[in-house]
Amino acid sequence: MDLVPRPGQPRPSAADRIPIWLKPRGMPCAVVGGGGVGARRAGRLAAASARVTIISPALCPEAERLVQMGLATWIPRTYQPGDLAGFTLVIAATNDAAVNAKVREEAQARGIWCNRADDAADSDLDFASVVQLGAISLSIATGGAHPGLAKRLREALEHDLATGGNSFIRLLREQAAPSADVEPPAP
Repeated sequence: MDLVPRPGQPRPSAADRIPIWLKPRGMPCAVVGGGGVGARRAGRLAAASARVTIISPALCPEAERLVQMGLATWIPRTYQPGDLAGFTLVIAATNDAAVNAKVREEAQARGIWCNRADDAADSDLDFASVVQLGAISLSIATGGAHPGLAKRLREALEHDLATGGNSFIRLLREQAAPSADVEPPAP
C-alpha cells in the first residue's frame, strides 16, 4: 500500500488538520455503536478519564467489560435523534453508514465534535495510533485514509524501540517513496 492516491481520489493532507492532544477528563462523550471499533474508542476515552456513554442495542465483549468495570454507562437501544443532548464529543461507530450520517448531522446541529468511524472525511477529528514511552507520547496518523498503515507503523516503532531494529524507518521510507510516475522535486 502506498500513499499516492488513485485517480480522482484526493491526496491525504495535513494542511487541513491540527495535531492536538485532547484532555477529556470529565468530558461527557457518547459512543454510538457497541462493536469493536466503538469499544476501542470508548476505552481510549475512558482511559483519559472521560465520562463515556455507549448507545447500542448490544455490546461486544470489550464494550461489555468497560460497562462492568464502571468505565462507561450503557443505553441499551439504537440511536434516536436527541440522544446527543449534553455531550461534548461523539463517536459514530455503528455498522450502518446511514445511522452514522444521522449521528453526524445531529452532532453538527448541536456544535458537538464528531468522529465517524466509517468516514474520516466527514469527521471533526481522527484517532491517531499512539506509542507511549513513559511520559513521551508519539502519534501516527494518516488522516483516516490508511488506519491499517498507521497501526503497522506504530507496531514497527514499538518493535524497534524494544529491539533496536529499523523496521519503522524501512516501512516509513517505503510509504514515502515517490511512485514511478511521479517526478522527484529538483534539488
